[in-house]
Amino acid sequence: MSRVLIVDDEPAIRDAVGYAFRNEGFDVETRADGDSGLRAALEGGFDLVILDLMLPGLAGTEVCRRLRARDPVPIVMLTAKNAEADRLLGLEIGADDYVSKPFSMAELIGRARAILRRQELARSGTEGV
Repeated sequence: MSRVLIVDDEPAIRDAVGYAFRNEGFDVETRADGDSGLRAALEGGFDLVILDLMLPGLAGTEVCRRLRARDPVPIVMLTAKNAEADRLLGLEIGADDYVSKPFSMAELIGRARAILRRQELARSGTEGV
């Protein structure tokens, strides 16, 4: 079972995304701010982090930078910032994917599964075969 951490300050988003991922068989934890999100990500052994950019405390961009410096865990940015410059920044600081709000829950889960599948292929040494 893959472990997913959802870091978003909007309770409705945390609840909806958490519910959807649990329904798909994922083990889910949530956090509402950047500081606790970063701590959880560094301590928790997650397979994927879904991260909002605009968070109280430590901004999502800084969470991403710090997490990426210490852990290769895949990161999906999930944010209302949808300008090209914002998407590029998210990818440049280490995010593996970027999903803009409003979003399709099915697409978010599909993107998460694709990232986890690529990660598993890389671990097994069969990537590119």
